[in-house]
Amino acid sequence: MIPSKAFLSNLKPHEKEVLDVFDDNEADFFIEEWHRRAYKSTLAINLLIRECCQNPLSKYLYIAPTQVWARNIVWDDPVMLWGSLPDKKEMNWESNEQKLLITFANGSMLKICGSDEPDSIRGVDFDGVVPDEFALHDPEVWTKILRPVMAGGPKPGAKRHRWAMFLYTPKGDNHATQLFNISACIESEDELPTTGQSARHKDRWFCSRLTADKSGIIPRSELAQMQEEIKDGRLLQADYDQEMLCRRVRDEERTLVTSAMLDRLNAVDWDAIALDVHKFRRIVAIDPAFGGDLCSIKGIENGKVLAERGVHYTLTSEVVFEAKLVAAEIGTTNFIVDCIGNGKGVADGLASDAANYYVQYFNSAGKVDSDLFANKKAEAVFYVAGLIRQLKLPPVKDSETRRQLVALSRYKIQQGSGRMIMFPNDEVKKSLGCSPDKGLCYVYGQYGLQYVEPLGESRLNRDEDYALDSRRNTRIAL
Repeated sequence: MIPSKAFLSNLKPHEKEVLDVFDDNEADFFIEEWHRRAYKSTLAINLLIRECCQNPLSKYLYIAPTQVWARNIVWDDPVMLWGSLPDKKEMNWESNEQKLLITFANGSMLKICGSDEPDSIRGVDFDGVVPDEFALHDPEVWTKILRPVMAGGPKPGAKRHRWAMFLYTPKGDNHATQLFNISACIESEDELPTTGQSARHKDRWFCSRLTADKSGIIPRSELAQMQEEIKDGRLLQADYDQEMLCRRVRDEERTLVTSAMLDRLNAVDWDAIALDVHKFRRIVAIDPAFGGDLCSIKGIENGKVLAERGVHYTLTSEVVFEAKLVAAEIGTTNFIVDCIGNGKGVADGLASDAANYYVQYFNSAGKVDSDLFANKKAEAVFYVAGLIRQLKLPPVKDSETRRQLVALSRYKIQQGSGRMIMFPNDEVKKSLGCSPDKGLCYVYGQYGLQYVEPLGESRLNRDEDYALDSRRNTRIAL
């Protein structure tokens, strides 16, 4: 059965609305702004397979933001593609793993690909194309590569004009939402539909919008649970609004740490919490800065800042010396140093010291093995924001550090990769009036604590702990 029996048996009203318009040949352009888990990709894959089976010698493209994304979400998923293909007895087909290509017995083809390699699809003819997660695509892939193909009119012998179906959940206000507004003749966001087709649309366009509170796809109990997670800080309101309600969250609203979250830390009596003395961790965090910016050094024990320095240094040796003083003051040999610029010199100076320091070389611009974060800085800020949301850190007493934490935790979503990246320091500096060195130093220290071995002894005698640490710890590069 084409589409698959499983798909047809669970067909939702909004999916049926799309298929009815498609089958009545009322539109050539479809744009669907649907909430997360609304089965956008499932609908597209089943439609593409059906069209391949019904139209001999045709070609259809499914395009994800990246080739890796296309493979992970569609090709390697046991249900998405392979559970939607017809039985070979009904419609024989062959698959090409290397090309991510399905070839049907009637000569039709379904190509799975990514728009991060635009030259691979440049000049490719097609009967229908689906740019999935369109908000993350480079818009020029559509305007310069795909749209000109559609302008050629229907292929000889084709039953209908070439068609395109744009699928996405909003990622801010960008080319995807702008295309929706133009196509649906939206003049004010108050006119945006929430349960299906727009009231108006351009000729040959179909525009549909679906929010989780109206669709009925995600259980009410699950949405209520997410609201509770927002209240207790485990989930960001902006993320819920975007992913579930399809709100076009602007970049200025994307903040991992808010003043309200920091205020909630004051409600916890950290001193009254009984802590296991065998699990105490200490570290000295350093955000080196030269040429006028503040070099921030913080000594931290289990999240609490015990000592700090903030000086405008000119020499690497000065930073190393001050950092060693802070380490002696709190009783530790653990360090984490941002190694961007002159930071590596500071890290090397500490690592080569006779005290056998344990130094984490933290490259804030370095890549991480994750589909979520663009670099180590984003990973670290996200990690610390999670600790704050979950009330796992003591109150941040220093007002300037608080102010900087909010400013530096603003983030964007990278076009194409969909990864989180923090606003550049230069932009943060403009909003603060200074570089966010104190805030970054705090973030790096909290992040680095997770890689520090607990003291294992009473913290009362810091000189004793210092000797214990220097015997036990070794150098590490992250």
